[in-house]
Amino acid sequence: MDSIQTLTDRVAIYLAAYKNYVDIKTKAGLLDSAIFGESLARDLVKIAFGYKDLANLNLKKSFTAVDLGSSEAACAVQVTLTTSADKIVETQQLFFKHHLNDTYNRLMFIILRDKTSRYQNRHIVRQAGSFSFDPDKDILDLGDLFNLLVVEAEPAKLDAFAKRLENELGSTIRHNLQGADLPGEHLQTLFDRHNVKTTDAVQVLKPFGMTREIFSNKMSIAELASRDLVRFVAEQFWVSEDWIDGTYDHIYSGGPGLERATDWRRSLRGAYELVKRVRSNGETLSLIIPAESSLDALDAMEDAVDQEDDSYEYFVLVARKKNDFAVDSYRSVISDTLSYRKCRDGIFLLFVAMELYEIETQKTNYIDIFKTPRALLKGCNMGDKFLVELVDHSGHCVGNHKDFVYYAGGGQLRATQDVPSRLAPFLQEYLTEFVSRRPFSFPATIAFPTAAAPRRGTGLW
Repeated sequence: MDSIQTLTDRVAIYLAAYKNYVDIKTKAGLLDSAIFGESLARDLVKIAFGYKDLANLNLKKSFTAVDLGSSEAACAVQVTLTTSADKIVETQQLFFKHHLNDTYNRLMFIILRDKTSRYQNRHIVRQAGSFSFDPDKDILDLGDLFNLLVVEAEPAKLDAFAKRLENELGSTIRHNLQGADLPGEHLQTLFDRHNVKTTDAVQVLKPFGMTREIFSNKMSIAELASRDLVRFVAEQFWVSEDWIDGTYDHIYSGGPGLERATDWRRSLRGAYELVKRVRSNGETLSLIIPAESSLDALDAMEDAVDQEDDSYEYFVLVARKKNDFAVDSYRSVISDTLSYRKCRDGIFLLFVAMELYEIETQKTNYIDIFKTPRALLKGCNMGDKFLVELVDHSGHCVGNHKDFVYYAGGGQLRATQDVPSRLAPFLQEYLTEFVSRRPFSFPATIAFPTAAAPRRGTGLW
C-alpha cells in the first residue's frame, strides 16, 4: 500500500476535482448531483465513521426527511448541496415531524460543497430528549471528512476513500486530474530557475501557511496555493498568475510589467520617461538580443515584422531588481521586433535617454547588453523560458550603452563609431526637441566621429 503522504495526496486531488465538478453542475442548474452524491456520501461516511449498516432511507415514504441512516450508530445523515442554515432548520423540522428522533439520536449533514463558516440560526434544535445536535460536529463538508482521515492517518481508510472517489469521478473526469498539481509544479520550477533558497521561500510564504514539509512536495504546494499566494508570487517574479495556476501554458501570459505604449521609440521624451520610471523603482536595465544577429546585417535588409519570416528577429529590454525572496526578479519592459528599423532606432533613443538621466541624477547608470541564443529568446517569446535564463543562465554580457553614447563633459553627448551614421540627424532632432522642453541644463548636441573609423566589434555588430 502507498505511503500516508501519497494516499493523502491522492484523496486531496480527487476531492478537489469532485467538489469542482459539483460546483459547476450546480451553477448550471443540474441538481442531479445531489442524487448520485447520496451513494458517494454513504460510502464515504461508512469509511470515515465505520457505519457499516448505513443505508439509503429516502426510498421509504416515511423517511422523506433524511437520506441515510445507521441503526447501530443511531445516526441519520442528510446529503445536500445547500449550505444555508435554513436547510438545517427545514430538515430538522421534517425529522421531528416524522418522529425520526425516536430511532436516531444524531442527525448529520454532509454538504457536497464548501459549508459556510457559522451556523447560528436560533431555530436550529440542539437538544431534544436523547437527541443532540452540534453544528460544529454534525455539519460536515467533504473537506471535514478529509481532515478526519488525515488526523487518524489510517492507510486502509485513506486507500478506501481514494478508491471510492476515483470510482465516482470515472474515466471521463479522471484524465483531467493529471494537472491538479500544476500550481505546485510551476511554483517549484519558478523557485528552482531563480535559485530561491528553501529557507527564504518558506520564510517569505510563512504567512500563507508554508512549511518546509509542504515546500518539499509539489502536491502539497498546490493544495496551499490560494489565489492570494499565487498573486503574491506572480507579482514578486513578474510572471502570469494564470501560468502558475495552470490555466495557461505561457509563463508571461498577459505581459505582466510590459510597457503597453510605444513612446520609447517615438521620441526621446518617451524613452527618458521609461528610463526614469524604471530607475526610480530601483530597477536596472538590460538589453537582450540574439547572439546570431548583427545590426549591420539587419540594416542592410528589408524590415521583417512577421514572426514566420526567416529574417525575423526580436529583442527584450528587461528590468531587474531584488525581490522579497532575496533573488533578482526580471520584468519584461519591452518585447519587440529587432528586425524592424524603427525599433532598432528606438534602442539608441534609450541609450541617449539613460545617459541624460545619469547627467540629471549625477549617478552612474547603465543599460547592460546581453547576447543569448536565438532559440532561447524564441522560447521566452513563446512562454517556455524564463527571462532569468536569457541573462544569468545562457546570456553573455557584451557591453553597455556607453559603448555607443556617452557624456565626457564639454556640453555635448558623444556617439561612438559603433552608432550608424544615418542616426546622426535622427538623434540630434530628438535631442533638440527634448532639451527645449526641459528646465535642466542638458547637453544640446550629440557629436558623431568626424572621420571614418572601424567599428570596435561591440555586441550589436
